[in-house]
Amino acid sequence: MMEPAHAPGRDRLSALPDNVLRRIMSFLNARQSVQTCVLSRRWRHLWRSLPRINADYTEFCFACLDEKKEKVQEARFKKFVSTLLLRRDPVPLLDKFWLRYQVSDGNNNEKASAEAGLWISHALQLQTPVVEVLTFQFPLMLDHAVFTSDYLRKLGLSNAYLRMGFFEQLSRGCPQLEDVFLNDCIILDDEISSTTLKTLNIYASRFSEDYRASISTPSLTSLTLYKPDASVPSLKDMKSLVSASIILDDNTDIHELLMSLSGVRNLDLECPQKMVTIAKNTQWCPEFKDLVNLSLGQFCLGSKLYALTEFLKNSPKLEKLTLDPPEVIIDKLEERSFECEHLKIVEVICSEDDSTLLKLVEDIFVTCGMSSLQINRKSSYKQYYSDDFFRFDYDSTTAQEHAE
Repeated sequence: MMEPAHAPGRDRLSALPDNVLRRIMSFLNARQSVQTCVLSRRWRHLWRSLPRINADYTEFCFACLDEKKEKVQEARFKKFVSTLLLRRDPVPLLDKFWLRYQVSDGNNNEKASAEAGLWISHALQLQTPVVEVLTFQFPLMLDHAVFTSDYLRKLGLSNAYLRMGFFEQLSRGCPQLEDVFLNDCIILDDEISSTTLKTLNIYASRFSEDYRASISTPSLTSLTLYKPDASVPSLKDMKSLVSASIILDDNTDIHELLMSLSGVRNLDLECPQKMVTIAKNTQWCPEFKDLVNLSLGQFCLGSKLYALTEFLKNSPKLEKLTLDPPEVIIDKLEERSFECEHLKIVEVICSEDDSTLLKLVEDIFVTCGMSSLQINRKSSYKQYYSDDFFRFDYDSTTAQEHAE
């Protein structure tokens, strides 16, 4: 006889316990989750106690060309988020607050930013450990006093204007903060200082031209600095750093930069060729005593492979090397002045049909007697950031740790 749960037409989803339903619904955008209240009496209030809030402006207005209609939909979105937060059951704590927002009127930026600040403040009062805010058009100008929470562990901001004192407030007001992700932000602080941060990712963000900022984070284990604009911050007190990805468009003191990274185990580096050319007659490359994985951009394969030679010479424990070479390599290693006895794998970033480039890299190492290396092709695709970069990277342990 057929079990009732498997009977034709039976609503299996509604047969699940409430906590499982809430978990599933938390992956929906906020508007979608609220709309489930019409399904049945049981579903009427489930949205009020979801562990996540995903408030997405594009659900109300996506690629809207009518300016008048856009303003109406923007007002609807603001009212929706405010009402959602006010009507949410305050007892279940929040695991994550995710907001995709649009500031379409530069003259109304302060007011729009203040409203977003109130939403963030409300989420922090619900003890959420994760806040992530993405903004379109004009940057969000948040009052950094909003960020006061003993529970916030991860903060992500995209297209935000961060006034002087922002990082000082994070350090004082958020004692548990471990992970900061910034994309396309304007950073006015002259010092990014924290004793709790373990992960710091800064993508395509602009620092002040009037002074050089510094990053001082003794507990940091992972750092990404992707194409900083206007100036490159100096790195200080990086004694716990394990992995670093530094992609530069502008010049900086390469010796100072590499000295601050000399204790890492994993390094991804791309910088202008002239940075190395200028430093060629100096001791610019320190010894990387613990470096195991190294990824180098096109700069290392010019000027008779001088930069590549220096890195190999100063990385005695290197096991894996990844190269992102130019389409044509005309230089060769003139002499083998390094050991690299632990180097086993060389990856070459190139397309599947580019066997010539793969062979050129292989010849570089064969020429200097390193014929036993395993040389592989690696996909040329690198995703450094997208709008949903941190939308669904939620670790299930976050909820458990938060509950404990």
